[in-house]
Amino acid sequence: MNDSFISILLIAIGILFVPFLSRTFKIPVAVGEILYGIVIGKSFLNLVEPSPWLNFLSLFGFFLLMFIAGLEVKVKEVHSQPLKSRLVFTLIPSLVFLIAYLIGKELSLNLLTTVAMGVISVGIVVSVLREKGLLQSEFGKKVFFLGIVGEVLSIVILTFLSLYYRYGFSLSFWIGLGKLALFLLSARLVLILLKSIVWWYPDRFKFFFEKNPAEIGVRISLAVMFTLSVAASLIDIEPIIGAFIAGVIFSTVFEETENIEEKLSGISFGFLVPIFFIYVGINFVMPHLGRETLYLVGALTVGSLVSKVLPSVFLMLEGFSLRESLGAGVLLGAPLTLVIVVAELGVKMKLIDHHLESVLILVATLTGIMSPIIFNLLLGRGDENNHT
Repeated sequence: MNDSFISILLIAIGILFVPFLSRTFKIPVAVGEILYGIVIGKSFLNLVEPSPWLNFLSLFGFFLLMFIAGLEVKVKEVHSQPLKSRLVFTLIPSLVFLIAYLIGKELSLNLLTTVAMGVISVGIVVSVLREKGLLQSEFGKKVFFLGIVGEVLSIVILTFLSLYYRYGFSLSFWIGLGKLALFLLSARLVLILLKSIVWWYPDRFKFFFEKNPAEIGVRISLAVMFTLSVAASLIDIEPIIGAFIAGVIFSTVFEETENIEEKLSGISFGFLVPIFFIYVGINFVMPHLGRETLYLVGALTVGSLVSKVLPSVFLMLEGFSLRESLGAGVLLGAPLTLVIVVAELGVKMKLIDHHLESVLILVATLTGIMSPIIFNLLLGRGDENNHT
């Protein structure tokens, strides 16, 4: 019992103080939480023992993180962009994975590790853009849209990859794709039906998405998240991916989700998501940093940045300078959340061992520290007021 109280206290201290320390050292809060977990976890002080309740809270935080990431995918806003912009947003992430594949082939990496090098996530992108006051600028919006398209493409590739490694290109693979398509269609139809009911009876249901003591909107969103996650697991799709898909469908059908996002973000990023990142650090085991491991960490770090930076020059077609375009590519080179997803899925599917999992988490942490620093150096303070 004493060990449990110590674990609770240490995690609570981390949740409270890591944001201040992260700001002091100018690193993303999520990276700071992972580093804090590493210090108090298995790799160093070993003060926190994994436990069922920590596993549950961490997993709950992970589900919420993926669901909120899905909520941020505003399909209507992406479609509202000019055709040229949509082509650019599609071209850049596609080139990212092509370059990552070529680098992975040159380094003789397995396909899952190669995908980990190419994945794109908007978590750190949004955090850094908001911090520099660029999120509502034209530049910030374009980079955010690019990150959204890249994250969706990353999830699609991960889903295909999980089916491929489970079944190969057998009949079961195509049946799995059919189940996924049916799952997406069914979920969308159910939510459209709910939206129609809300539209026909607005006075009865408008309080779902407004402030109310019962927080009905939050309850509905969580019910949708868990329902689609469980449904995804029943058709052999990873529940975490199901949570992301649930967020995308929910935000597509119910466009006015800002109030719900704000409410979910409070408890999620204020409590549960930090537990997830700290717990990742706690369970992280520092790999033996011999010559081969150092070479692999360096190659994956450079490969992750290069695969994002080179295609980003096409942002110049959107009217941005070379420096801004390269800065956007560097920022996309820190896909912290999805690298962790890939690492955990890889271990679960027995495609990578715990040593490679630790290497991937180390690379995710390094890029999470390096990318914002390089981005700030490229753009500097002078660009903060540009493109507003």
